[in-house]
Amino acid sequence: MADLEVLYNRLKNAVIKNRSTTYNLRLWSQFIRERDGKRCVICHSKKRLSAHHIIRKSLWKNLRFLTGNGITLCRICHKDPHAGFNRRPDLNLPMDAQGGEKIDLFTGYLGALVIDSNNRKINQENFYFFDEHTLSVFKEIQGISDVAKFHGRSIEQAYQIWNQTPRGMLEAIMNSVGVTIPEDHVQDEEVTTHYSDTHNKEDGSPADIMYFRYIPPTEFKENPDDVEQ
Repeated sequence: MADLEVLYNRLKNAVIKNRSTTYNLRLWSQFIRERDGKRCVICHSKKRLSAHHIIRKSLWKNLRFLTGNGITLCRICHKDPHAGFNRRPDLNLPMDAQGGEKIDLFTGYLGALVIDSNNRKINQENFYFFDEHTLSVFKEIQGISDVAKFHGRSIEQAYQIWNQTPRGMLEAIMNSVGVTIPEDHVQDEEVTTHYSDTHNKEDGSPADIMYFRYIPPTEFKENPDDVEQ
C-alpha cells in the first residue's frame, strides 16, 4: 500500500507541475495497473495488461489523469470497449451518438471497480477519484438536477449517476402513465414503484407503476490464463 501511495503522489505532483501529457499518462497507467493488483479487474488475467480510460480521454481531456477513470484490462477484455466505432468522436454530436462511448459498458466498469475495491479493501478516496466538477458534469449530461444527491465515494457516485435513466427519457416515459418524477429522485434500486395520477386499479386506488432500470457491474469472467493451461 505504501508503494501505491508513492505512485499516486508521483502522478499528482506531475499533474500539478504540468508535466508533459505523455509523461503524466505513463504515471497514470503505472498507478492504475498497480492499484488493480497487476491483473485484469474483469478476469484476473496477468498477461498483456493495459490501463484503460473508462470514459474516453478524447471526449473530455479533464478525465485523462483522474484515478477513477481507469481500469486494468487484459488484451481479451480490452477488445470490448474498442469494438465497433473506435475513432475520434464528433464532439458536435450527442454523447455516444456514434456508438464509441458505450455508456452501459463503461457504467458496468465503474460498478466493477466499486466491487473490486471493496473486495480488496482499497477504499482510499484518492485512489478511485472523480472531482466534484466532474460529477456535476456527469449529472448535467444525464439531465439530473443538482438537488438529487448521491452518496459514497466519488467512484460510487459516478456509478450511481451513470446508472440513472437519462432524466428527460425517464420523465417522458413516466409522464405517459401519469407519474411525476420529483427533481431529487434517485434510482437506487433495480425496480422502483410509483403511483399513477391517471391510472387506477379496479378498486379505484392509484395504479402501481413499476420501472426497471439497472446496469449491473460488468460481469467478472473466467481467467483465460487458466483456460489456456
